Amino acid sequence: MVAEHEYDLVLMDVQMPVMDGLAATRAIRLKPQFRSLPIIAMTANVMESDREKCSEAGMNDHLAKPIDPEALFAALLRWIKPRTELTAQASPQTATTTAPSPEPGGPAEVAALQIEGVDTQSALRRTGGNPKRYEMLLRKFAESANVEEIRDAHASGDTVTAARAAHSLKGAAANLGATAVANSAADVETAIKAGQSVQPLFDSLATKLRTVVLAIQSALPSEQVAESTRSATADPASVVAPLRKLMKLLSNDDGEAADFILDAQPHLAKVLTASEITALRDFVSNYDFVGARKCILQIAGRFGLQLE
Repeated sequence: MVAEHEYDLVLMDVQMPVMDGLAATRAIRLKPQFRSLPIIAMTANVMESDREKCSEAGMNDHLAKPIDPEALFAALLRWIKPRTELTAQASPQTATTTAPSPEPGGPAEVAALQIEGVDTQSALRRTGGNPKRYEMLLRKFAESANVEEIRDAHASGDTVTAARAAHSLKGAAANLGATAVANSAADVETAIKAGQSVQPLFDSLATKLRTVVLAIQSALPSEQVAESTRSATADPASVVAPLRKLMKLLSNDDGEAADFILDAQPHLAKVLTASEITALRDFVSNYDFVGARKCILQIAGRFGLQLE
């Protein structure tokens, strides 16, 4: 991927399947044109020995998970060189502009969101301060997070898959503020890798996860896209503009698509079916942008819409 596009910086997840971040970094550094490309490690492993491994592999910096936005922005400013032409075009007013006032629906308006076992305020900050996105991620976590995948893999002797599943659960829980679940999943991951007894840890993790899931479901009932929102008189052409913008975001691999689909959903629901909106939202939230684009093209084909 890095060979197909020009990037200012690479955020490298250290623990990835097939090829981990250390191996991927070494492969990138073998190519002369990428020897000066900034690569920043993102990992929950924060021991000094882990930092040394990242440095030895050729990484320039290290960010601990869950990622703190301020630390991330500081790293980006530290390693990305300003583009001369953009700097020259920037006006003095732009350089001294203060941060905008919080938008409606921002962190201040969700201060009342309290979920037992979840640090909602710090997690909301990590998810960009977007309440809709955060609530969507919480619902998705409550629907999909489970311990059985880890148990089953471990029981079959596939400790690599079991440890990876525990690692994924740890990361998801930490990002969403479910600290107790994240810590418990970390204990399971460590025990699996060390070949230690894990059954009591499985039971503890399952109990903590169940408690948090029930708390999330109580605070945020499952969101269903209702067919009743569709209007028989709605003009299909009314969704051309939002679908075009979404397609552009997807084509540019712009993460803003995840926020845009949540904001556009009420408008799209007047024309699209519930299954179409759910499929499109799931593709985008899972960052399957290829699948999302195909879904949009199918929708456009059904209505005979021109999105180009």
